[in-house]
Amino acid sequence: MNRESILEKFAFYRAARPEFQQRVRDAGQVVRVAPGGYFVCEGDHAPGVGLIGQGALRVFKSSESGREITLYWVRAGELCLLNLLGAMTGVPSPAHARVEEEVVALVIPPDTFRGWIGGEPSLRTHVFSIMTAGMVDVMTLVEEIAFKKLDIRLAQYLCDGFFANGGARELQVTHESIAAELGSAREPISRLLKDFENQGAILLSRGRITLNDAAGLRALVVG
Repeated sequence: MNRESILEKFAFYRAARPEFQQRVRDAGQVVRVAPGGYFVCEGDHAPGVGLIGQGALRVFKSSESGREITLYWVRAGELCLLNLLGAMTGVPSPAHARVEEEVVALVIPPDTFRGWIGGEPSLRTHVFSIMTAGMVDVMTLVEEIAFKKLDIRLAQYLCDGFFANGGARELQVTHESIAAELGSAREPISRLLKDFENQGAILLSRGRITLNDAAGLRALVVG
């Protein structure tokens, strides 16, 4: 991907004045990060604002014991909220952003990006919308962790995987990765998945979960 193909994924760029579009193209540097690499690590300063043109980042917190919880994902056509806030304020990143699918991004220097916010309405609106959506996502995550039982959250996670984007009969996912998504340990996730299998909702195999009874799985979300 080149600068233009990355930027065309962003509404603020498409709505901007031609002269500002040119400034964005000139200021950005295209970077590639392979799966397993980090776009930013907890405690580091953001190298700039990354406009993701391809791939996926998982933003997560980890504990001293090694447990992880996913805060949100960043995909093509999106900006990372923590990356954005770090570049805007200069504070170190409070979480990791790890590449799960090869990322191609256009990185804008922090000082340059900050200078644009005041004078470019399309960019300012875009940034505010990201902040608003990010706050809603984090509040939703807090609500789920604080008030929903793990079995219901797990059933909802499976439903999202099986029934979103046209539906799928099989998920290629490990118990460890599910635990990281839900902020749990592997052992209770494995136990609950086995319970779901015993109830006939799913079938388990190594690295795979197969949908067996859609209505039964949906019923588990209700509890």
